[in-house]
Amino acid sequence: MTCGSARTATSQEGVDLYSSFAEIRKAARERADARVAIPMGYDAASLRALIEAASKGLASSVIVGPADRVTKTLEEMGEELPPQVDIVDCSDESEAALEAVRQVSRGEATVLMKGMLQTSTFLKAVLDKEVGLRSGGILSHVAVVHVPLQDRLVAITDGGMNIRPGRDEVVEIARNGAWVIKALGAERARVALLAAKEVVSDKMPETVLFGDVARDGIPGMDVCGPIAVDGAMDPDAARIKGMEGPVPGRANVLVAPDIACGNIFAKGFMYMTDAEVGGLIAGATAPVVMLSRSDKPATKLNSLALGVVVSGGSGA
Repeated sequence: MTCGSARTATSQEGVDLYSSFAEIRKAARERADARVAIPMGYDAASLRALIEAASKGLASSVIVGPADRVTKTLEEMGEELPPQVDIVDCSDESEAALEAVRQVSRGEATVLMKGMLQTSTFLKAVLDKEVGLRSGGILSHVAVVHVPLQDRLVAITDGGMNIRPGRDEVVEIARNGAWVIKALGAERARVALLAAKEVVSDKMPETVLFGDVARDGIPGMDVCGPIAVDGAMDPDAARIKGMEGPVPGRANVLVAPDIACGNIFAKGFMYMTDAEVGGLIAGATAPVVMLSRSDKPATKLNSLALGVVVSGGSGA
């Protein structure tokens, strides 16, 4: 295991670091100009999240999709859209995705959220050369999880975009995760490059890769790897293992070695515990909330609030 840092970090996290999604939702309510654009957002889970976001003052929204399907779903739900939710009638998935992205790129909305459309269609619009949200870096998924045992938030990445990242991609993924956790108030990102053990072994290529990245360090953050989850998250485990430095036992960004590990890790929290989870795609010029169609309304609402807080809520 190697730990790299541009300085010796002895200070605790900033006093404004959010420790729960309740605090994130409260922060989102303070940004009254936040607006969400959601293509094909006619499903019940998305509509419940948008209605609740409006009723709680988290964000207004615009649905770009078929108005008749929105109306049908609302009738089945026994709900009505509040005045903070607008509809741009559009039945074509590709056109809806492009229009939603266009609203974000023009500053008319601050957060982009995926509705009931193919992920490939959604991402094609995000990366469109004319109206897309390209930033020059890679896109990566960041799941923010509330850890009940420690009553704090951590970012897990990347379980949704990059299949098997190489050295440069790992650095970008770490930077995206650091950007999210610092937007939530962390004074400094403490990045753990996760593996099954802390010893570099040729039989486990991720340990070699992570050891190299940690040795070289990443400017602006503390990095440690390879490191197992217990050493990264639990102070007692780190102490017993003889680990020192700002990351062991106190990591706030957990970087998985591949998409499978990141996906299983994050979804394990979602479906095997009662932990609260939210997530977004980082690395674009605006937060992109891209969830599974099976995600619960609470997860969608958490992710929406997360996107609002990270975006800063500067929409029209």
